Order: sequence, then structure tokens, then C-alpha cells
Amino acid sequence: MRTPLIAVGLGLSAALLVAGTAQAQVAPDRAPVAAPASVTTAVAAPFPTVLSKNKIYRSGSVDTIDCAPAEPRPGSAAAVKTYLLKVYRCVNQMWARQFKAVGWAYRVPKIVIRTSGYTTPCGKLTKTYPAHYCSQQQTIYWVLQRQDVKQPFPLVLAKTMAHEIGHHVQQRAGILNPYYNLAWKARTKTAKNLLSHRVEQQAECFAGVFMGGAQDSLPVDFEEWDQINTWAKENATDTMHGKGANQVYWLERGFDSGSPAACNTWVVSNARVA
Repeated sequence: MRTPLIAVGLGLSAALLVAGTAQAQVAPDRAPVAAPASVTTAVAAPFPTVLSKNKIYRSGSVDTIDCAPAEPRPGSAAAVKTYLLKVYRCVNQMWARQFKAVGWAYRVPKIVIRTSGYTTPCGKLTKTYPAHYCSQQQTIYWVLQRQDVKQPFPLVLAKTMAHEIGHHVQQRAGILNPYYNLAWKARTKTAKNLLSHRVEQQAECFAGVFMGGAQDSLPVDFEEWDQINTWAKENATDTMHGKGANQVYWLERGFDSGSPAACNTWVVSNARVA
């Protein structure tokens, strides 16, 4: 059976240059059993404590993050990879501090960035979805697309990297496995999708926490940031992630709060993640 994965499509084609959309697919490895009926109700289901009261929410506000990667030179795959790896180190340093604050050890995910070869232990990457996180391997796989290299957008690349590492944080904090189990249990497609929304929007919130902490050094250009969010509200709605407006809500919530405490998507109504 295919390894659990969370896949992301960067969407850095000409039509999506300012935003970079994400798509997710989950292939859990547990047999399905009955789902809680309340998953499809208007209020949050009584999810397991590891989801609704996870210790990572109590890790406190993040420190200011000193992360100043050189902007990738257009046309250079090596420069784009260097930029991504610098952001990768910065995001992991932030999470190592947060895990330490709650008495946990943090292990950085492995990362594979390449310019060709779409097969991974979780299946195949595609031009539409050129990156994904494999939970069993605890590895991010990323294939640089021609447009990524020709005209890289640093803010989109950084946010996407932080989102992917957000899924690794979910894995290390014990969130993903209960999610996979609930996804198997879900009786309806709607219930399964709402669970996916909670996972994806939480990872987006975690990305926002990083972007907020690194806003001065990265830096975050607020005109571009607003363009990204405006585009997402209008265009990023999909089955796996939910409404674009909700995705932006959680991204900005993480950014403004500067704390994982703001990212508990397991205690809000279904409407907030729909």
C-alpha cells in the first residue's frame, strides 16, 4: 500500500505567480472503521486530545527569526535550491526551539530537491503537484519546475517550504497518525474532506507563524503578501484545502499571532475550515 503522503503543488505558472497554490493527497495505511457522526456536523468533532490539546500549542510565541537568504537568481536552479535550503534551515531552527520549550526533541525532516525524476516512495510527483511530504520517510520531496527556475518568487517559495515543514511538525507532534486514522474512519467524502481541511489549514497557519517571525529578515514584502492572500481568497478554493478565504484566515492568524497556539484547527467549527 502506498506510503502516507501530503502533496503540494506550487502553482508557479504564469497564472499563479503571486500565490502558489497547494494541493494535498493523503494515503493512510490503516483499515477503515466507523467514524464519529459529529465529523459532519456544524461544530467541531470531539477529536482526540493529541489533536485538540497538543503540547505544541503551549510552546509559546516564537522568537524573532534571523533568516536572510539571498534571493535566487532567475535562471539558476542551483540558486533556487540554495534559497530553499536556507529557508529550510531557518524553519527547522524555529521548530527546534518550540519543541524544546515543551520538553520534546525535534528531528529535522530529510529533504530531496531535484530538477528531474518524479518518482518517490509515496508515489509520483507531477508538474501540477511537484512537492510532497512523505510521513513515514519524514522526507520532503521537491522537483523544481522550469517556471520556478526561470522566474522564482522568493516569498511563495518560502511560504511553501514552511507549509511543508508544518506537515512534518504535525508528524513529530503526533497529529498526522490520528488524522490518517480518522480519515479512514470517515463515512462520507464530506467528512473526509473536512478532516483534510483541518490538517492543511493548520500547516498553513504554522507557515504563517514562521513568516511572521521572519518578516523583517526574510523579508516579507507586504504589498506582495497582500497580493498572495487576495489571490488565494479568490482562486485557491479546492476539495482538499477548503475555501481560499479560510486558508488565508489561518495563514494570517499564524502570521499575526506569532504562536502555534493560534493554529488549533481541531477546536473550531466546520464552517471555519470549510
